[in-house]
Amino acid sequence: MIDEGEFELGIKLLKKARNLEPKDYDYAFEIGKAYLRNGNPKKAEKYLFDLQYHINAQADLYIALSACYAALEELKKAPNSERKKELDALRYGIQRLPFDGILYLELGKKKLEMEDAVGGLAVFESGIQNAPNFAENYFWAAKIMIASDNHLWAWFYAETCFNMTDDDDLLRSSAILISNSLKVVFGKNWKADPEKLDQDLKFILSEKCNSDDSRLALQFDKRKCLLENWQHNSFTIAPLFQRMNELEKLGFFKAYLATILHENDKEKFLKWLPSNVKNFENYRTWRYWNPMKLKQSIKRL
Repeated sequence: MIDEGEFELGIKLLKKARNLEPKDYDYAFEIGKAYLRNGNPKKAEKYLFDLQYHINAQADLYIALSACYAALEELKKAPNSERKKELDALRYGIQRLPFDGILYLELGKKKLEMEDAVGGLAVFESGIQNAPNFAENYFWAAKIMIASDNHLWAWFYAETCFNMTDDDDLLRSSAILISNSLKVVFGKNWKADPEKLDQDLKFILSEKCNSDDSRLALQFDKRKCLLENWQHNSFTIAPLFQRMNELEKLGFFKAYLATILHENDKEKFLKWLPSNVKNFENYRTWRYWNPMKLKQSIKRL
């Protein structure tokens, strides 16, 4: 009934169910969500607050409770710009569920809403460390990196997300970030940061992989050269390059790059496709069953 918008009757039935099993988590949670959806955050908070400490509490509870506080703040004549309760609900969720990536995602996005890009990046990167297989935190970290002119880590984060996610919008957006970042990193004027990873990569690009290659518009030769010459296993970014190595050994590397190209230059992609249809379809099938899974965290700092 709630799904159909009949909130009053739906909530009445949920309350009857809760009265029969007062210790049950789900009934109270559903009542709180229903009140929130019906525009009554005050009553929603009443049901959701105590559930924070319930043994069955999941990430969606802390997200809902944060939304309650956001809605309650909006009702005030002078909302608090620090949004403390709203953020604290997510922080407590992270404390209770430190390996749930979506909590970092929600907290980081709220930080960005508050124009705190540095704080947002710190949250996204904490999510990457604690939930390394949750794709969206890489994407948002990549967006901040490219905005701050750190094109190298924008590339690494965006391509990690690209290899993990099965969400079409996220794939498309990540592909665009990859392409824009690589134009800088593989360009002649890229200035590497002083960190060892950056300097090592810059040296290899300058000394071993300096060909002017535009095939697939994604510098296939440069990537291949990096795989052959760069000691990437010395760095935490190794899993991404191991993934590229696997694709090369399977004969899917060009098809993989073509999926990135598809979102950036469809004309070039369509010129490449006719003579590579079978390989491209084989790659897509393989990719569907084999998203990248990390066994170790990627650490930028």
